[in-house]
Amino acid sequence: EGVKSHAALYSGFLLALTGLGGIFTGIEPLHAFSAPLLWWAYIALSDSLLLSLRGESLLVSRTDDFIWMTFCSCAVWLVLEAANIRLGLWKYSGLPYSQSYRWAWYFLYGAALLPALHQSAAFLLPGKAPPPRPDKLSRPSGRASRTAIAAGPAAILLSSAFPSVLFPLGAPGLLITAEWLALRTGLPSLWRSWLSGERRGAAAIAVAGLFCGIMGEIWNLAGGPSRIYAFPFADGPDLLGMPLTGYLFFPLLALAAFSLHSLSLALRGEGRDLLGNEKPRFLNTPSW
Repeated sequence: EGVKSHAALYSGFLLALTGLGGIFTGIEPLHAFSAPLLWWAYIALSDSLLLSLRGESLLVSRTDDFIWMTFCSCAVWLVLEAANIRLGLWKYSGLPYSQSYRWAWYFLYGAALLPALHQSAAFLLPGKAPPPRPDKLSRPSGRASRTAIAAGPAAILLSSAFPSVLFPLGAPGLLITAEWLALRTGLPSLWRSWLSGERRGAAAIAVAGLFCGIMGEIWNLAGGPSRIYAFPFADGPDLLGMPLTGYLFFPLLALAAFSLHSLSLALRGEGRDLLGNEKPRFLNTPSW
């Protein structure tokens, strides 16, 4: 752990200097990769800080969880980019011309999303949010469950069918669908924790999502490839190139990312959720 802690600290400083150097000098390919480099610098340096504050961290103490999280992060990234093919809400400008460099940029940027969200949420909690106890376990009513399984996919389909008008339904539809699946299969669920009285975790994930969204826009604007947004009905003021209304989607997407990561634990068979909590042992995933 000592070797890993030193590696995380030194690599964080090295990545930060390299990313900032790419921004200020414009040297390629460092300039194009400045945003992914700064994301990974943030992950490494925040991990070192969390390790000094709490005695454990994601990179050093739970390296296997970190590796799994990076692959899940790429999967979540692909889900969002695939949805955008239909919705057409953003496009990229200034991506590396070389196809190999472009795929490397996609992988480095996409793999950083969930680890950065985890690290940001960890700073907002005094400790790991405790999972719901069996005696406090609550489940939604049958009517609420039927509403969720109907409303979630319906919202996704409507946003895909009428993207110019109903595109805002995509993010809540993804969140409702992923949360319902996590709840029904006994996997970590923010909805279950909320009903059981533990609401710090959901608040931390939502605030961390907004923070990561703002930081991502700052780094994209500072150097390298950037996003150009085309939100319908968003002609009002913008911040860092994004309409102010667009920032409302970052907390929703962060909550959906938590649920999608929880669903991945069914494939792995073990592991912790995005807040660092182990899957409760009294919640067994059905074999199906």
